[in-house]
Amino acid sequence: MNSQKNRESRSKANLNGGVNLKKLFILLVIGFLFVVAAQPLAQAATIRISTPKIELELEPGETYSGDIIAENPTEEPLKAKVYLEDWVYVPGGNGEKRFAPAGTTAQSASSWITFTPSQETIPAYGRITARYTIKVPQDAKGGFYSVMFFETILGSGIDTEGVNVLVAGRIGALFFIHIKGTVERQGDIQSVDVNPPSGNKPMEITTTFKNTGNIDVNLGGKFLIMDAEGKILGRGDLARIYTFPGATESGKTQWVGRLSKGSYQLLLTYDLGKGTTVVKEQPLVIS
Repeated sequence: MNSQKNRESRSKANLNGGVNLKKLFILLVIGFLFVVAAQPLAQAATIRISTPKIELELEPGETYSGDIIAENPTEEPLKAKVYLEDWVYVPGGNGEKRFAPAGTTAQSASSWITFTPSQETIPAYGRITARYTIKVPQDAKGGFYSVMFFETILGSGIDTEGVNVLVAGRIGALFFIHIKGTVERQGDIQSVDVNPPSGNKPMEITTTFKNTGNIDVNLGGKFLIMDAEGKILGRGDLARIYTFPGATESGKTQWVGRLSKGSYQLLLTYDLGKGTTVVKEQPLVIS
């Protein structure tokens, strides 16, 4: 009886072992298939474009034509879709952009732009040329903006529910169109707050800027730290603040340096672009 029970136990153990090996084999196969399916996503590369930023000064009523070259750096043909969208700066002043459907933002230039082709296959290691034409309305004033996207299908993958999905990648050429004779490049430095260096904490300069003009302004600049005799003890670049007309944004600049106790002068020169500057002086006391 005992020998029969032992044989039954060994049989069950072998069966369980066989089931476990079968499960392990299935898991290994699934893992292999998942890796193979994911490889196109890891290895895929989007296209490259010749002019990611297009800055133009055009007359009211002017028609302007140009082109953008799109290159395929891979060994496989890529299907490219070309289309326009609007863009604006995201609040925060750091230059991050938000995209929107063409013609839906206040300073959209998308309706002025026609282009060809709208869809094309780029050969392996080949290129295509997208040609565009801009027709500026007679009553246009200030700055207007658009983006031309080149979108490609990069590959496929499996989501958490086992559904096959296509993954698209895109790269855009930003349009900055300023209308000659109507540009108002203006701004107001509303406040400059300075926190002196303390211990291991660097000095911080917080600038609040309002764009009071009618075009985009990327506020930059430089600062100098001078003692009572005018000797320069420190200098640096001010953090850029990216704005559209009407926007008020703040930017924070840090300076890592040492100053002894005393009174100093902070000279800030803000650059609004195209030779337009604003100079501010700020006292700095190290106690």
